[in-house]
Amino acid sequence: MKRGSKRFLKILALFSAVLFATKGLAVRSVIWEGGAPISLGTVVKVNERLMGRPIWLISESQIRHWLKGEPVGKLKVRRKLPWTVIVIAEPYELAGVIAKGSKGIVFDRNGIKRAEVPLFATNLPFLFLPKGVPVQKCMLLVHKVLEASSQQGIEVRAIWVNQFGEVAIYLPEGFWLRLGNSKALELKLLLSKAIYQNNLLPPNSVADLSALKVISLWQNEQNPKRGRVKENEAANQ
Repeated sequence: MKRGSKRFLKILALFSAVLFATKGLAVRSVIWEGGAPISLGTVVKVNERLMGRPIWLISESQIRHWLKGEPVGKLKVRRKLPWTVIVIAEPYELAGVIAKGSKGIVFDRNGIKRAEVPLFATNLPFLFLPKGVPVQKCMLLVHKVLEASSQQGIEVRAIWVNQFGEVAIYLPEGFWLRLGNSKALELKLLLSKAIYQNNLLPPNSVADLSALKVISLWQNEQNPKRGRVKENEAANQ
Protein backbone atom coordinates (compact mmCIF):
# COMPACT_ATOMS: atom_id res chain seq x y z
CA MET A 1 0.00 0.00 0.00
CA LYS A 2 2.77 2.41 0.91
CA ARG A 3 4.58 1.75 -2.36
CA GLY A 4 1.34 2.19 -4.28
CA SER A 5 0.62 5.45 -2.46
CA LYS A 6 4.08 6.83 -3.19
CA ARG A 7 3.78 5.91 -6.85
CA PHE A 8 0.36 7.53 -7.04
CA LEU A 9 1.69 10.70 -5.40
CA LYS A 10 4.59 10.87 -7.89
CA ILE A 11 2.21 10.50 -10.82
CA LEU A 12 -0.08 13.15 -9.33
CA ALA A 13 2.86 15.53 -8.82
CA LEU A 14 4.05 14.98 -12.39
CA PHE A 15 0.55 15.55 -13.74
CA SER A 16 0.23 18.75 -11.68
CA ALA A 17 3.59 19.99 -12.95
CA VAL A 18 2.63 19.34 -16.57
CA LEU A 19 -0.74 20.99 -16.03
CA PHE A 20 0.90 24.05 -14.46
CA ALA A 21 3.48 24.24 -17.23
CA THR A 22 0.76 24.08 -19.85
CA LYS A 23 -1.71 26.45 -18.26
CA GLY A 24 0.42 28.53 -15.91
CA LEU A 25 3.18 29.21 -18.47
CA ALA A 26 0.92 29.80 -21.45
CA VAL A 27 1.37 33.09 -23.31
CA ARG A 28 -1.00 35.77 -22.07
CA SER A 29 0.83 38.92 -23.15
CA VAL A 30 2.82 39.91 -26.26
CA ILE A 31 5.02 43.01 -26.37
CA TRP A 32 6.31 44.34 -29.71
CA GLU A 33 9.55 46.32 -29.92
CA GLY A 34 11.82 47.52 -32.72
CA GLY A 35 11.39 49.81 -35.70
CA ALA A 36 10.12 47.44 -38.40
CA PRO A 37 6.94 48.91 -39.98
CA ILE A 38 4.78 45.81 -39.54
CA SER A 39 1.13 46.18 -40.53
CA LEU A 40 -1.42 46.22 -37.72
CA GLY A 41 -3.32 43.31 -39.25
CA THR A 42 -0.22 41.10 -39.14
CA VAL A 43 0.49 42.05 -35.52
CA VAL A 44 -3.06 41.10 -34.54
CA LYS A 45 -2.83 37.73 -36.35
CA VAL A 46 0.52 36.87 -34.74
CA ASN A 47 -0.80 37.81 -31.30
CA GLU A 48 -3.82 35.53 -31.80
CA ARG A 49 -1.54 32.63 -32.71
CA LEU A 50 0.73 33.21 -29.72
CA MET A 51 -1.96 33.53 -27.08
CA GLY A 52 -2.42 30.35 -25.06
CA ARG A 53 0.64 28.56 -26.45
CA PRO A 54 3.23 27.19 -23.99
CA ILE A 55 5.84 29.91 -23.66
CA TRP A 56 8.80 27.55 -24.09
CA LEU A 57 7.52 26.40 -27.50
CA ILE A 58 7.69 29.88 -29.04
CA SER A 59 10.60 30.22 -31.50
CA GLU A 60 12.06 32.95 -33.73
CA SER A 61 11.72 30.81 -36.86
CA GLN A 62 8.04 30.28 -36.11
CA ILE A 63 7.32 33.99 -35.71
CA ARG A 64 9.45 34.89 -38.76
CA HIS A 65 7.33 32.50 -40.81
CA TRP A 66 4.20 34.28 -39.61
CA LEU A 67 5.78 37.64 -40.51
CA LYS A 68 6.54 36.56 -44.08
CA GLY A 69 6.01 39.46 -46.47
CA GLU A 70 6.66 42.11 -43.81
CA PRO A 71 9.81 44.32 -43.96
CA VAL A 72 11.60 42.58 -41.09
CA GLY A 73 15.37 42.20 -41.03
CA LYS A 74 16.64 41.25 -37.60
CA LEU A 75 14.23 39.38 -35.33
CA LYS A 76 14.64 38.40 -31.69
CA VAL A 77 12.19 36.71 -29.34
CA ARG A 78 12.54 36.96 -25.57
CA ARG A 79 10.50 35.30 -22.85
CA LYS A 80 9.56 37.05 -19.65
CA LEU A 81 8.17 34.51 -17.22
CA PRO A 82 5.57 33.53 -16.41
CA TRP A 83 3.55 34.40 -19.55
CA THR A 84 4.97 37.33 -21.57
CA VAL A 85 6.66 37.10 -24.98
CA ILE A 86 8.67 40.06 -26.30
CA VAL A 87 9.09 40.27 -30.09
CA ILE A 88 11.87 42.61 -31.27
CA ALA A 89 11.59 43.25 -35.01
CA GLU A 90 14.04 45.58 -36.76
CA PRO A 91 13.76 46.75 -40.38
CA TYR A 92 16.15 45.81 -43.15
CA GLU A 93 19.37 47.83 -43.34
CA LEU A 94 18.61 49.40 -46.70
CA ALA A 95 21.54 50.56 -48.84
CA GLY A 96 20.06 52.36 -51.80
CA VAL A 97 17.94 52.43 -54.94
CA ILE A 98 18.71 51.42 -58.51
CA ALA A 99 16.59 53.35 -61.00
CA LYS A 100 14.50 51.32 -63.43
CA GLY A 101 12.30 53.56 -65.53
CA SER A 102 10.04 55.63 -63.29
CA LYS A 103 10.51 53.23 -60.38
CA GLY A 104 13.37 52.39 -58.08
CA ILE A 105 14.44 48.94 -56.91
CA VAL A 106 15.37 49.05 -53.22
CA PHE A 107 18.29 46.87 -52.11
CA ASP A 108 19.48 46.11 -48.59
CA ARG A 109 23.13 46.12 -47.54
CA ASN A 110 23.49 42.48 -48.61
CA GLY A 111 22.39 43.26 -52.15
CA ILE A 112 18.98 41.61 -51.81
CA LYS A 113 16.03 43.22 -53.56
CA ARG A 114 13.44 44.33 -51.03
CA ALA A 115 10.87 46.53 -52.76
CA GLU A 116 9.96 48.73 -55.71
CA VAL A 117 9.10 52.36 -55.04
CA PRO A 118 8.45 55.50 -57.11
CA LEU A 119 11.71 57.39 -57.63
CA PHE A 120 10.28 60.57 -56.11
CA ALA A 121 9.16 58.73 -52.95
CA THR A 122 12.54 57.71 -51.53
CA ASN A 123 15.35 59.43 -49.67
CA LEU A 124 17.74 56.51 -50.14
CA PRO A 125 20.89 57.18 -52.19
CA PHE A 126 20.81 56.17 -55.84
CA LEU A 127 23.22 53.41 -56.83
CA PHE A 128 25.07 53.44 -60.15
CA LEU A 129 26.73 50.04 -60.35
CA PRO A 130 28.75 48.41 -63.14
CA LYS A 131 26.89 46.31 -65.68
CA GLY A 132 27.53 42.60 -65.57
CA VAL A 133 28.63 42.65 -61.92
CA PRO A 134 26.22 41.15 -59.34
CA VAL A 135 24.78 43.72 -56.95
CA GLN A 136 25.90 41.60 -53.98
CA LYS A 137 29.56 42.00 -54.96
CA CYS A 138 29.30 45.80 -54.96
CA MET A 139 27.50 46.15 -51.64
CA LEU A 140 30.52 45.70 -49.37
CA LEU A 141 32.18 48.76 -50.92
CA VAL A 142 28.90 50.69 -51.05
CA HIS A 143 28.22 50.04 -47.37
CA LYS A 144 31.80 50.96 -46.41
CA VAL A 145 31.60 54.31 -48.20
CA LEU A 146 28.11 55.16 -46.94
CA GLU A 147 29.03 54.26 -43.36
CA ALA A 148 32.25 56.31 -43.46
CA SER A 149 30.37 59.25 -45.01
CA SER A 150 27.73 59.08 -42.29
CA GLN A 151 30.41 59.16 -39.60
CA GLN A 152 31.76 62.37 -41.15
CA GLY A 153 28.28 63.88 -41.34
CA ILE A 154 28.27 63.79 -45.16
CA GLU A 155 24.91 63.19 -46.80
CA VAL A 156 25.23 61.08 -49.94
CA ARG A 157 22.53 61.37 -52.58
CA ALA A 158 24.12 58.96 -55.07
CA ILE A 159 27.08 56.62 -55.26
CA TRP A 160 28.87 55.42 -58.39
CA VAL A 161 31.01 52.28 -58.49
CA ASN A 162 32.96 50.81 -61.40
CA GLN A 163 34.22 47.28 -62.02
CA PHE A 164 37.67 48.18 -60.67
CA GLY A 165 36.42 49.10 -57.20
CA GLU A 166 36.61 52.86 -57.72
CA VAL A 167 33.88 54.99 -56.25
CA ALA A 168 32.42 58.49 -56.47
CA ILE A 169 29.70 60.14 -54.40
CA TYR A 170 27.18 62.84 -55.28
CA LEU A 171 26.27 65.42 -52.63
CA PRO A 172 23.04 67.42 -52.23
CA GLU A 173 25.06 70.58 -52.94
CA GLY A 174 25.17 69.50 -56.58
CA PHE A 175 28.63 68.12 -57.31
CA TRP A 176 30.46 64.82 -57.53
CA LEU A 177 33.45 63.76 -55.44
CA ARG A 178 35.57 61.12 -57.09
CA LEU A 179 37.26 59.11 -54.33
CA GLY A 180 38.97 56.39 -56.37
CA ASN A 181 39.63 53.20 -54.41
CA SER A 182 38.86 52.80 -50.71
CA LYS A 183 42.43 53.49 -49.53
CA ALA A 184 42.74 56.52 -47.21
CA LEU A 185 38.95 56.78 -47.41
CA GLU A 186 38.57 58.71 -44.14
CA LEU A 187 41.14 61.31 -45.22
CA LYS A 188 39.48 61.75 -48.61
CA LEU A 189 36.11 62.26 -46.94
CA LEU A 190 37.58 64.83 -44.55
CA LEU A 191 38.92 66.78 -47.53
CA SER A 192 35.58 66.38 -49.27
CA LYS A 193 33.80 67.82 -46.26
CA ALA A 194 36.16 70.81 -46.18
CA ILE A 195 35.61 71.39 -49.91
CA TYR A 196 31.84 71.64 -49.78
CA GLN A 197 31.70 73.42 -46.41
CA ASN A 198 33.92 76.19 -47.78
CA ASN A 199 32.10 76.40 -51.12
CA LEU A 200 35.27 75.67 -53.08
CA LEU A 201 33.41 74.02 -55.95
CA PRO A 202 30.64 75.40 -58.16
CA PRO A 203 27.53 73.27 -58.76
CA ASN A 204 27.62 70.57 -61.44
CA SER A 205 31.36 70.09 -61.09
CA VAL A 206 33.62 67.19 -60.11
CA ALA A 207 36.37 67.11 -57.48
CA ASP A 208 38.89 64.35 -58.19
CA LEU A 209 40.52 62.99 -55.02
CA SER A 210 41.36 59.61 -56.51
CA ALA A 211 45.09 60.38 -56.87
CA LEU A 212 45.47 61.62 -53.29
CA LYS A 213 48.69 60.42 -51.64
CA VAL A 214 50.11 61.08 -48.19
CA ILE A 215 53.91 61.21 -48.50
CA SER A 216 54.75 61.74 -44.85
CA LEU A 217 53.03 62.96 -41.75
CA TRP A 218 54.77 62.93 -38.40
CA GLN A 219 54.80 64.91 -35.19
CA ASN A 220 57.37 65.10 -32.40
CA GLU A 221 55.35 66.16 -29.39
CA GLN A 222 58.01 65.45 -26.79
CA ASN A 223 60.78 67.50 -28.43
CA PRO A 224 59.39 69.99 -30.96
CA LYS A 225 62.75 71.83 -31.18
CA ARG A 226 64.49 68.65 -32.23
CA GLY A 227 61.81 68.15 -34.84
CA ARG A 228 62.55 71.60 -36.33
CA VAL A 229 66.29 70.84 -36.31
CA LYS A 230 65.64 67.70 -38.36
CA GLU A 231 63.57 69.70 -40.82
CA ASN A 232 66.35 72.31 -41.18
CA GLU A 233 68.98 69.61 -41.66
CA ALA A 234 66.88 68.01 -44.36
CA ALA A 235 66.41 71.39 -46.06
CA ASN A 236 70.17 72.12 -46.02
CA GLN A 237 70.93 68.78 -47.57
